Amino acid sequence: MRLSAAELRARGHQVWYPQFPDPDTPKPHEWQDLLRQESNMMDEAPGESKICIAHSLGTINWLYGALGDVFQKPFDRVLLVAPPDPQMTSESPGIEGEPMDLANPMLAPQARKWSRSLTAIAGDNDRWLPRGVEIYKPALEIEPIVFPGAGHFSLDDGWGEWPGLLKWIETGRDQDLIS
Repeated sequence: MRLSAAELRARGHQVWYPQFPDPDTPKPHEWQDLLRQESNMMDEAPGESKICIAHSLGTINWLYGALGDVFQKPFDRVLLVAPPDPQMTSESPGIEGEPMDLANPMLAPQARKWSRSLTAIAGDNDRWLPRGVEIYKPALEIEPIVFPGAGHFSLDDGWGEWPGLLKWIETGRDQDLIS
């Protein structure tokens, strides 16, 4: 995502790329505080659409933010990239807090409240999503996009520059992600 952030800045976009504390041992209250602060700063800035691109645990953080009403204004678009399986996060040492409850009946309404457009994408072979991104379909009431062989959308999985992501930011069309 860093490569895309640099390219977007080069194209004249204003980009926030928060560095969440302790990424290997996240503390939910710290991550929620930073998410709220960053979102509030985005609301104050003039300019284009308010877009969130969250990866892995960042997707869970954004969903908790939506459930907790930590935002002042909704996002125009939210892209959840490689959301992890809550069973995997609950079994991983160092990840604090309760796992995301995908059966929570407020999850989809709150996600819609805080995002005018919500998209979830994942690889069909993501080690952090053994049950597949389809587990998010009923939880968020959306049709996730599956990328064959994408893994966890990390540099280790061969993801660097991603022209489709840059195009999606400019067009808002989900099909552009695949290019």
